[in-house]
Amino acid sequence: MTKCALNACLATCALFLPLYLWRSTYPSSDWALLAFLPLSVMLFHGYLSFSSAIFQARFRAAIRVGSPLKSILSGRIRAISGAIIFVLISIPLLAWQALVSSFLEILILFALGVTAGGVFVGLKSKLLPHFRQPFANAAAISLGTWISAAAFIPIIAWMNWNYVTYPGEIRTVSLPEAVMQGLQELPPRRGWIAEALAPMYAYEAGKLWAVVKLGSSKWSTILFSLDAALVSFVLARASIILTLLVQTLDRDKDAT
Repeated sequence: MTKCALNACLATCALFLPLYLWRSTYPSSDWALLAFLPLSVMLFHGYLSFSSAIFQARFRAAIRVGSPLKSILSGRIRAISGAIIFVLISIPLLAWQALVSSFLEILILFALGVTAGGVFVGLKSKLLPHFRQPFANAAAISLGTWISAAAFIPIIAWMNWNYVTYPGEIRTVSLPEAVMQGLQELPPRRGWIAEALAPMYAYEAGKLWAVVKLGSSKWSTILFSLDAALVSFVLARASIILTLLVQTLDRDKDAT
């Protein structure tokens, strides 16, 4: 169990170290984007490994032995497409979250990453007596993501609701003016990365403006909960994929 907890912690550190490097260096250089190169490779490889195994197992069960379709329908293209889509969604979202999160938010997100990895490991050990591989991994990944995200969504939403800060003038400005204020949070230097992040900063400013205007209504809670749900789900899934990757590398090392 200690080794499983260590694997979950290592996976979360592998996820957060690039985010820290990005957050620290982006204000001064666009080269900060290189921090995501190893993380993108790890997420792509981890996602591709388990999804390829699932598709191959399904096709082996569905296609008769000796059929020429067996060498054609491997699910490789679908697995690669899924891995690319996951990386293209998760990296920008996590990059933006790393820039706008407070220290308290980062601690909670780190706890979510460790929890997700630990839940995945625990579920996997419970499912292995009942499911063959790779289906035990797939079920543990899916359940672990949903359980961990669901547990942290109320925490993150509550924290955002009670500790989020916004400029006082946002109470009196219009929505376009609030969006322009949000864009001022970007570094003074311009570049294609800043332009790519601009819509996210504009959205954040617009969301805060809407929350201030709505006050303590159910719609304000929904806005914060939707944000928390998206971030929680993506971070939990990324942490679990990296935990599985660490487990696989650890197992291969022991085998040699």
